[in-house]
Amino acid sequence: MKIHSCFQSYNKEDRYNLNNIIKSQWNDRSNEERKQVYGDWVELFKYSPDIAQADVCVLTYVWSHYVESNTVPEALADIENARAHNKQIVIFNGGDSPANLPFGDVILFESAGYRSTPGLRYHSAQPSYVADYVQQYCDGELQLRNRSPKPVIGFCGQASLSPAQTAWRSLRLKWRQHQYRQGRIKWEPAPFETSSFRTRVLKEFEGKDGIQTNYLLRSQYHGGDTNDKDLQARLKTEFVTNILDSDYTISMRGGGNFSVRFYETLCLGRIPIFIDTDCLLPFQDEIDYKSIFPWIDMQDLPHAAEMVQDFHARLSDDDFIDLQKTCRQLWLNHMTPNGFYTDFVCKISKLIR
Repeated sequence: MKIHSCFQSYNKEDRYNLNNIIKSQWNDRSNEERKQVYGDWVELFKYSPDIAQADVCVLTYVWSHYVESNTVPEALADIENARAHNKQIVIFNGGDSPANLPFGDVILFESAGYRSTPGLRYHSAQPSYVADYVQQYCDGELQLRNRSPKPVIGFCGQASLSPAQTAWRSLRLKWRQHQYRQGRIKWEPAPFETSSFRTRVLKEFEGKDGIQTNYLLRSQYHGGDTNDKDLQARLKTEFVTNILDSDYTISMRGGGNFSVRFYETLCLGRIPIFIDTDCLLPFQDEIDYKSIFPWIDMQDLPHAAEMVQDFHARLSDDDFIDLQKTCRQLWLNHMTPNGFYTDFVCKISKLIR
């Protein structure tokens, strides 16, 4: 696929903020070196300096860069140039906040967006890329669990807050929401306090007949900021072990409207319980996620435990083993850089056709 981005707007000091496709192209490395650094997916793309010869235009930097550097007019000029040449334009956005673009009819990939956002040509998540934990923690061999009569539901992460912490975080959120409405901050805060939301979700499964919970609750994100590498390694090992020792892992939003845990769970060949808060997933118009793992809409939270029990009861012993393999394959095929960019080329080809 021939990709065009505006080289005239490129500043080497801002290289970190380039979209990943162009970052893999704008360097002096050989093709083999690019593959070693970025992955085999780089062979899917070729940079076209001539916009007329390009298949599609990709905004040079991720959207958050234009917002933070107050260069949105520069982005708008590139978009108008693409439209003048009848080219579709793709925008990538990172971070914990939705892009909230001031224009529509573009193709947007972001982590923390809302599925219901109107006016876009196409809207999808870009996955949170994680290392292959099967290689790192399981000696390269997928560890499969046998089906048990009671589903074991796990969670390791920030969800344990005191009433004082909850009150303080709620007040802080309301203040940030007010500042956003007044135009004093650039990024939209969460619509509700997310740590107490996590606590609410976890309680829906506690003490329920026919369910065993496996929770390891933290009072701070990542167990707290620390420079102690040994401690961080231990905490990460506990996190991975919690997923491996559970049949299902609850995956729900944090500060941003996405869950890295969702991708980590799939990577390890475990089944996520996906709590949908109007989330984006990669190419969800092409992948039938709801047929693979329990999908819980927010309004269905009071019935979450029953829904997971019903899901588990429908699985035979062989089905349960096969589903773990399916989850692992879903990650390999669609959530890794090679998988995502292969899907990207297929989808963009359809859209520009």
